[in-house]
Amino acid sequence: MVKYDLLGFKSLEEYIDKFMDTLLYTNKTYNFFVDWNKVREHVKRYIKEINLLNSLTKVNIEYRRKLLKEILIKYPETVPVLPLILAVRDKDITILEVGETLSYKKYSFYGDSLSPKEIDELVVFADKTGILDLMGEISDLYAYLMGVEVGLDTNTRKNRSGKIFQELVKIMIKRALKDLGDKYKITLREEISVKSLGVSIRRAYKRIDFALYLENQPRIVIECNFYNVSGSKPIEVAEAYVELNSLLGERNIPFIWITDGPAWRKMKNELIQAMKEIDYVLNLKLTEIYLKRIVKNMLKFDFRI
Repeated sequence: MVKYDLLGFKSLEEYIDKFMDTLLYTNKTYNFFVDWNKVREHVKRYIKEINLLNSLTKVNIEYRRKLLKEILIKYPETVPVLPLILAVRDKDITILEVGETLSYKKYSFYGDSLSPKEIDELVVFADKTGILDLMGEISDLYAYLMGVEVGLDTNTRKNRSGKIFQELVKIMIKRALKDLGDKYKITLREEISVKSLGVSIRRAYKRIDFALYLENQPRIVIECNFYNVSGSKPIEVAEAYVELNSLLGERNIPFIWITDGPAWRKMKNELIQAMKEIDYVLNLKLTEIYLKRIVKNMLKFDFRI
């Protein structure tokens, strides 16, 4: 059960109330929305090819087909840019063609030398997918592709949300260790293999977010996650951490679960069940307040340093 008394609370119920009252409404920092460095990197890698294809924006539709064919003949390295215009990163695309019968047409976009037939097929692809028409509606292909990459980048926001929370937790850990690290010679390691801790867990969580090492031995394990939306995933994670907590306990390695997010307001009962099994369940605000005290307690009493 959560060691609420160590943190100055009179009961588990009082601790739960504090936990729920201090949950974050969001973990969206300014870096959440777009990873601009990645967006620019994806576009700039084809800067030469984009400039070549940009000439298609300067001519009418009749000459556009002819010009694209000329570009593909002379500069086959421009081919990988075509699917990017459609917000697709695949180098192989299969199209279902609907005619008198159903058939498939395969296209490859690797930028290798092309046969005359392949070039003609790519021009047809650009025509039928609307790329040639688009070139008459935009003035700068580079600016357009920046917008495309921003759109593609939004698909990674779910993963970025977890990474942002992990970075926030890392900041809190470093603050807690600011004085303790030198005194106890603690080192912080990230993305630690569960197997390296001597633990065999049946569930799918194979890596640990953080581990504090003392004399090259794991002394404290910390996992963190943030949930905006309730559902089966947070419940599954909570169950897995109850198991991990038990297995680590057999090796005398304390486990801290730092979790946050508005989703827990709708899954309070599941969270309470985990708190009844795990000694340390914190949200980010409680981590900021109590992590240093918890680490000092673990080092002083659990390991008798």
